[in-house]
Amino acid sequence: MKGVPRQLPLALGFQPALAAEDFLVTPCNELAVAWLNRWPDWPAPALVLTGPAGAGKSHLAAIWAGRSGAKPLMPGAKLDLDRAVPPGARLLIDLQAQPHPPTEAEAPWFHLLNLLKERQAQALIVAREPAARWPVGLPDLASRLAALPHVEISEPDETLLAALLVKHLADLGARVDPPVIRYLVPRVGRSFAAISDLAKALNRAALAVQKPITIALARTIVQEPDEARPDE
Repeated sequence: MKGVPRQLPLALGFQPALAAEDFLVTPCNELAVAWLNRWPDWPAPALVLTGPAGAGKSHLAAIWAGRSGAKPLMPGAKLDLDRAVPPGARLLIDLQAQPHPPTEAEAPWFHLLNLLKERQAQALIVAREPAARWPVGLPDLASRLAALPHVEISEPDETLLAALLVKHLADLGARVDPPVIRYLVPRVGRSFAAISDLAKALNRAALAVQKPITIALARTIVQEPDEARPDE
């Protein structure tokens, strides 16, 4: 619309909602939810959780940590594991920032898995890939990792895509009517990352023109993700 000045979008610092009631359970993640709900009755001292970027692994891990009282831990050469893993400890190990533990951490990882068993401790390992696929040089460590139970969050179905888009927008402080969601879902990439990117683009565009997110505005984002135009 001519004559309407655009404003610079302001990042207001909205935080994602990470409470248990905010986690959306659908067929693509219900097995992972079931495994974490099964805690502490796991068949091994550790469980490996994997899934695509943006799948909710951190959200689910945060729920489990809140329920179990787990403390974050990252095995490494400089960490005194004998002190960091007391009897009955509950630990959260987040490896999402790296594909697998570095070579120098293999000995600490082997020691950690032994301690978990000896001290009846438990750990949730959040990773990019199953532990059985990590390129490990120590044969004993490789066999221990391969034996760990693993659960994966799969790519989202259409129902979850719609719910995630609503949630991401709500986390950003934006609201959108159902017809807009129905318009967008068939036109967005079927991945968690695509939904997150779309929500951010919609929010930026709406803030720039100070208008609600409508189908007209959404159409400009889907067609021109790098340059949103105001509603005509």
